[in-house]
Amino acid sequence: MQITPKFLQLATKPDLTQAIESGGEKTAAELNCVKIGIIQEFHPENLTVQVLIANKKTIGLNSDGSQATRDYTPIYAKVCYCTPFGTFPINPGDECVLLFNDREVESWFINGNSNPLAYPRMHDITDAIAIVGIRSLPKMISILADCFNLFYGQSNIALSEDHINITSPTVQAANFQAMNGADGNIVDSQGKTLAKVEKGIVTEIY
Repeated sequence: MQITPKFLQLATKPDLTQAIESGGEKTAAELNCVKIGIIQEFHPENLTVQVLIANKKTIGLNSDGSQATRDYTPIYAKVCYCTPFGTFPINPGDECVLLFNDREVESWFINGNSNPLAYPRMHDITDAIAIVGIRSLPKMISILADCFNLFYGQSNIALSEDHINITSPTVQAANFQAMNGADGNIVDSQGKTLAKVEKGIVTEIY
């Protein structure tokens, strides 16, 4: 079957709605509003942090059709740090929310008060403000592991990073299992060995 020129013309004719949607998607993809960051360095002398943006940047397609990605170049952000009386330590690996100002922030950051804009950039990744405190689930579990306590009646379970303390009138060691193939002993809060563990399996109960 021969394809007519009229059919080709209709098939390739630009659609205004599609063009507008495509332009909107392209603008949205390049716009920086809010991202999650992972702190690499903290500089208390000027309240800035070097931050790695948590998601990767899509740069095209691989030969197999999958997305080709790479890390964003680490950026520097101003820190939302409360007051000198309400500070807290900021360490590499801490997570944060990155807000990208509508316009450049250097004029205000350097001079304070109200200033004419020195640069025409908008929603640029160089104009980031970091708010520290947000946590991913693995980070949250790590924090909770250092302060988790469960009370019921006369029994108490205290969970820390490397051990569990159990206080109870009766402890049934046969119900314990060690995860991740660990070796060691199950010990109660008084230091008494309840069971021996080899490769994650309770092998002896005392």
